[in-house]
Amino acid sequence: MTKYNYFTYAIMNTIIFLPYFLFTIIGNTYHTILNGWFPLIIFYAFQNTGTFLINSFGKKVNTRELLLGFLILAIVGAICGALAPFSTIWIELSALFMGIAVSILLPLYTTTKYHEKHFYRTTMKSKHYLFALLTIIIIVPLTLFTANSNHPSLAFVIYGVALSICYISLRRMPKYPIAKSHSFHFSSSSFILFILFTLLLFVIKATRETNFQILTVLLIVSILITMTVLTLMIIKSKIHLQLPRFIYFFSFIQGMIVNFYLLYGTFFALSQKSSTYAIYNIYMPYGLGIILSLFIGNKIISYFKQCHPLSVINIAFVLGVLFTVIPWTISIGGFLIGFFSSLQAVKLNRFAYDATDSFKDSSLLLRSSWAKLGSIINQMCFFFFILLNSFINHIPLNEVFLALSGKTFYYKNQIYTDLKTTAILIITIIGCLLLFGSWKLKRTHKNIN
Repeated sequence: MTKYNYFTYAIMNTIIFLPYFLFTIIGNTYHTILNGWFPLIIFYAFQNTGTFLINSFGKKVNTRELLLGFLILAIVGAICGALAPFSTIWIELSALFMGIAVSILLPLYTTTKYHEKHFYRTTMKSKHYLFALLTIIIIVPLTLFTANSNHPSLAFVIYGVALSICYISLRRMPKYPIAKSHSFHFSSSSFILFILFTLLLFVIKATRETNFQILTVLLIVSILITMTVLTLMIIKSKIHLQLPRFIYFFSFIQGMIVNFYLLYGTFFALSQKSSTYAIYNIYMPYGLGIILSLFIGNKIISYFKQCHPLSVINIAFVLGVLFTVIPWTISIGGFLIGFFSSLQAVKLNRFAYDATDSFKDSSLLLRSSWAKLGSIINQMCFFFFILLNSFINHIPLNEVFLALSGKTFYYKNQIYTDLKTTAILIITIIGCLLLFGSWKLKRTHKNIN
């Protein structure tokens, strides 16, 4: 399709973790509101809710135009980040633009790759995958090390150049013969979810990164309001499913598992170890798992031809979450979850694309939104349980997030106990969902491979 397809493949697959790590490392380097954490909070909120905003404007979208448009938005975000030394407003705009773009770019890019294979029978060759791996090995450390230097804004320059090369490559895409609807359809329910989840995640991230006591109260109120609104929407709304139900179900669980690992791992590292431990023992194994899965995931799953691929992935997920709660195996758990969550995304994307003709252009975006939903629901459950356990153990609410973030060690042992209890509750929920999903999958989809 394009001259630089291996480079584009590499950069687009770093979208799911590199920008987040970039804003996390930069952290409160710039003096903005909320003790400097405002850009990270903005990015985090919109990264997880951008797909709901896009879904508000109809299910049938033109993937090619959306991909190029949001790639331009990401490039603008990178340019704004590079201008951050001149004014903090630029880093805030960067977080907004990058957050919205990152939430949707990978499913859009993956859709175009499936279009390419479906209509033109063209795929990347083995040498291109090797070049892509080498590109990731060079770009990711270079960007992160630069972000951790005395000139963090240069990291945005590097990433902006990489994204610009992707845009130059992708604008040569043909216009795929996909049927599209020219009628405008606004989904009020998706827009309500976008507003609701954005506010909730903003409060969650702000509570985690700052020590403002009022945010803890707002978090409790936000969780209760969100749960109430979701319950009412489920009761009163008729959900029309364009894809097979197992795709929605396992996408939802995937979002829950990934978010559980990142939340538990981060809080364990900060409250019991250090921020350095979080980088090298939590995030790095997870990112390494994602990267390796892109290149050897299908080969690994091919060794279990007698089993449904999703069933194999479910077993790996169970091992991953169990290893996560054991301190000396948490890195192994992160690697397994990163590897098999990426592999599951590939499998579910393939199933979603093949399951429909009229929604091929938006099938992956729809699947992705359910993974985001699972991530958000897990966050609600996680913080509800941690606050409830802390209340039972008589830890003041205003001290909970100080202890979780490692800003105080007065309640170090108690908060670890609460973390373990919360993890056991979440793992129980995840385990029951995986068991039910595997049972249903075995009964109704025996022939999927």
